[in-house]
Amino acid sequence: MRSCLIRLLMMVVLVFAVLWFGLPFGASFLATSALNASGFTGTHTSVQVNSDPPPMLLTGKADTIRIKSDSVFIGDLHASNIDVILRNVELLSRKIGSVDGTMKGVRVTAPNGDQVILDEVEVHGAAAAANATLTVTSEALAGLAVTMFKAQGTTATVSFKDPNLATITVAGKRQSGTLVVKNGSLLLVPASKSIPTLTLMSQGAGNPFKLTSAAVKGQQVTLSGTIDVQSLLI
Repeated sequence: MRSCLIRLLMMVVLVFAVLWFGLPFGASFLATSALNASGFTGTHTSVQVNSDPPPMLLTGKADTIRIKSDSVFIGDLHASNIDVILRNVELLSRKIGSVDGTMKGVRVTAPNGDQVILDEVEVHGAAAAANATLTVTSEALAGLAVTMFKAQGTTATVSFKDPNLATITVAGKRQSGTLVVKNGSLLLVPASKSIPTLTLMSQGAGNPFKLTSAAVKGQQVTLSGTIDVQSLLI
C-alpha cells in the first residue's frame, strides 16, 4: 500500500512538473506557428509565452506573449527590429488585449512610392488601436518633400522648425508652410497657393499607422497616431 501511494505521489509530482514547466514551451511553439501563419517573417525570432499559473494555458489564455525579432515583415509593417509584449491573449481565438513595445528602423511607404525610415516607434495600449509615437529625422522628411515637389515640376528646398513650421525655398524665394495631420495623413501645406500641398504619409499601402498629430523639435519630427496590432497578427 505504501509503495502504491509513493508511486501515485511521484506521478502527481511528474504531471504537475510537466504542466508547470512544459506548458509555456509548448504554448510558445504554438504561438510561433500561429505567428508564421499570419504572414509574419523575421530572423532571430523569439516568442515567449507566460501565464500565472502556467496550467491556465490549458484554457487557451496567456498573460503575456513577448515577441522579439529582426528584419520583420508582416502586412504593412516592415521593421529592422521589434520587441513587443502582447497582454491578455486568447490563444484559440487569437484575440489580444493590449500591447507594449518598441519597433526600430520602421519603413513607411510614402504615397509616391518612396520609403521613409522611422528611427523608432513606441506602441502602447489596446491592441486594436494602440497609441503609437513615431520619430523621424527632419532631414529624412524634408528629403521626401523635395522629391515630391520635383515630381510635380517644382524645384525646392525644405526645412522644418518648431513647433510644426516649414520653410520652402523656390527660385531663391522663401515661403512658409505647415506640417498638418488631417484624416490620419501627414500633409505639408504651403502658405502660398502657387505651391502644391503634399501628402507625405497616408495610412495603408505600406503604412499601418493612422496619424493624429505632428511636432518638430530640433532635428527630429515626432508623430503621434495609432496602429491596429490585432489585425496585423490575425
